Amino acid sequence: MNKERFNQTIDNIEIPLEKLVAREKAAMYQAKKRRKVGRKTKHSILVACGLCFTLLGSGFVSKGMAEALSNIPVIGPIYKDFRDIASDKIERDQLMTVIEEQDSHDGITMTVKEAAYDGGRLIVTVVYTGEKNLSLKEDVVGTNFITINGEPVKPAIGSTGQDDLNSKTIIEHHQFTLSNNHEYGNHVEIAVHGENLFGHEGKWKVAFPLEKVKGDISEFYPEVKTKTVDEVYTVTADKVTFSPLSTRIDLTVDYPVEMDKNDTWPWFQFSIIDDKGNVYDGLKLQEGMAGNNGRKMVLTLPPMDTLPKSFTLKPNNVDDVGQSEGLNELELVIPLDINE
Repeated sequence: MNKERFNQTIDNIEIPLEKLVAREKAAMYQAKKRRKVGRKTKHSILVACGLCFTLLGSGFVSKGMAEALSNIPVIGPIYKDFRDIASDKIERDQLMTVIEEQDSHDGITMTVKEAAYDGGRLIVTVVYTGEKNLSLKEDVVGTNFITINGEPVKPAIGSTGQDDLNSKTIIEHHQFTLSNNHEYGNHVEIAVHGENLFGHEGKWKVAFPLEKVKGDISEFYPEVKTKTVDEVYTVTADKVTFSPLSTRIDLTVDYPVEMDKNDTWPWFQFSIIDDKGNVYDGLKLQEGMAGNNGRKMVLTLPPMDTLPKSFTLKPNNVDDVGQSEGLNELELVIPLDINE
């Protein structure tokens, strides 16, 4: 897929800009080759668009409500409102770790409310409160980003969504699917960084330790593949991981190296069906890259309590006018031996 065709696809998506502030994040913008990271960044914004809708709406919050907000974890409904793929499990199993650490500067307090990490996915909830009104409509958008063990997050998929609870309170949701599972181990040091936020000058930082969420993790290595008749494209299922915060499918997509040189490499859009007939697409499926030019793709689905016996991957390609076309040749059945 060339850049123009991909950009056209993204441009056709209606983005609620008044409710979505896609801040610069080091994890998205530090790649050396802008051509490659541009595709990744646009897709991350696309994911964010799906995640971020009206949260609670603007309105007056009483002193009692404000006190409750500072003392009670923001759990449950917020993750549904931000369309997080693990929202149901987060609410039911109370997976978030209460943090309640903050940093205040220039009339703004940054408070990290909660966070969750399962080795492959990281979620952080932040609340900003101001002595005066705060607005998402910034003339100059500030920057914020998250680090793990002192290094910017390198995600396969990542987004930041924001909404206002009232005129002086903004809530922020960060979610990342990491490029590599288990890269950081069971104990991590997380830090939320902010600079020149909401028209206020200065730097904010909240750092805290975080333990991996307790829960079963199941991994499968099916190593099944499919290819087109002309053998131009090959898709291989390398690994399937079931963890508390997501279901992850790692794919390798092979194509002629010439496509790297002229930037026409493919970005397939998938829908997934399990053996019970459940369909995962739209807000139930996120796509990203763990490597350059889409050769290492990551598909992220909601977490599952009951493991399916198989997944069927149905890829689509987007043509030059932005139309999606099914690629039946590349349909791939991934068997899962639950007795392994």
